[in-house]
Amino acid sequence: MNYPFIIHKSVVSSQVDFNQHMHDAEYNSIFSEVISEFNHYNGLSLKEREALNYTTFTVEEHTTYLKELHFEESFSVRVRIYDYDEKRVHFFLELFKNDETLAATSEIMMMGINRLTRRPASFPAHYKSNIQIYYDSQYDQRWPKSLGHQIGIPKKGEA
Repeated sequence: MNYPFIIHKSVVSSQVDFNQHMHDAEYNSIFSEVISEFNHYNGLSLKEREALNYTTFTVEEHTTYLKELHFEESFSVRVRIYDYDEKRVHFFLELFKNDETLAATSEIMMMGINRLTRRPASFPAHYKSNIQIYYDSQYDQRWPKSLGHQIGIPKKGEA
């Protein structure tokens, strides 16, 4: 079990928008790919999903954009698990620039799904075990203020 699970990438030209920075949709695509790689590594590869008639769905997601990323800029994404149960994992991903500046975060709730019934289903035992091991490896966590962040426009006088 590798903790933390980190994926390294660089911004490619197709991800850059007319503002000359990475398009907002690309962040979500990257975060989704990282979760897929994490799941693959931890017991839910496409082959395993096929054999088990099992998959995961994103049921909720919230992204914060903190710093711009530009063409050819390298970055890393780190996976953290805030909570989990029999069929859900509450992920928190952080995207860092090379200088360790936090550029974006993604809070994601994933749910296990039986592919035959298309209904929620408990995680396969080996995957749940790996999730628990990963979760337990996150000792001394300091969770960022953006975890559970609610969108809103502050009223005058509020911070």
